[in-house]
Amino acid sequence: MENDTNLAMSIVQSINDIFFNIFSSIDNSIYEILDKITFIDTKIIEKDNFLKLFGEDSSSGILLVCNALILGVLIFYIANFLFSHLTYSKIQTPSQFIFKAIIFVALMNGSYWICSQIINIVSLISSSICDIGEVLFKEEISFMSFITKINDKIYMTSGELDITSFNGIIKSFTTMGFMNLIFSYSLRYIMIQVFVLVFPFTILCLINDKTDWIFKSVIKAFISLLLEQVLISIILVLAFSFSFSNNDNMSKVLYIGIIYALIKANTYMYMIFGGITTNINNGINLLTNKK
Repeated sequence: MENDTNLAMSIVQSINDIFFNIFSSIDNSIYEILDKITFIDTKIIEKDNFLKLFGEDSSSGILLVCNALILGVLIFYIANFLFSHLTYSKIQTPSQFIFKAIIFVALMNGSYWICSQIINIVSLISSSICDIGEVLFKEEISFMSFITKINDKIYMTSGELDITSFNGIIKSFTTMGFMNLIFSYSLRYIMIQVFVLVFPFTILCLINDKTDWIFKSVIKAFISLLLEQVLISIILVLAFSFSFSNNDNMSKVLYIGIIYALIKANTYMYMIFGGITTNINNGINLLTNKK
């Protein structure tokens, strides 16, 4: 009987050690990456390969393709204009078309600067919120410092973990939650770059009244993804305002609430502004409302 008890305790201890090593590895390597892919600035589109793909001027990269499509847009308008005389359908006048073409072609060729300024403004807002929190609470506002604070205050202070305890359950939930964030924010990181690359095409769509909805959908999705980091900054600052304690179950429940709020941040932005959701549980849903 005693041997069976010792064997069971050994198995439980082995399981606890395995989970402790896994969680420690995640804490030491992943959360720093999470900060980099969440708080995006203009560096995301300043890489050499990205610039080559986008086009450093109108004669290279995607900008070259967009400028080549101008002829196609012109042919499309001429065909619609001639056809409108047969069907008596309403269409923009040649003067309106030429005026819009001049304006939007110029904006298309300056789309990289426009995107960089939008990203920079959102980055400044989110970093300002984090700076305010750092001044108030004397701590760096980041995922890495947050998880370090939690580990010091709630669990894993003695180098041990009991996966069957309340603290162990919380740790398991939060680790899976942060892994969810890694996948979701990585997808967000990629989709922001994708929207920057297609931005010149969407500006070109503004020339024709029948395709301007494409620009509206893309710009809404693009800005919604960027603004997500503002909401994340607010949630993290709020998290640092709480006092966590190993002896206070209320603080542990609030910690779970913070993790869940971070997981649902993208969904909340999608519900408020529309656009796109990168929740890995739901896939990618792009709003294509043509109103």
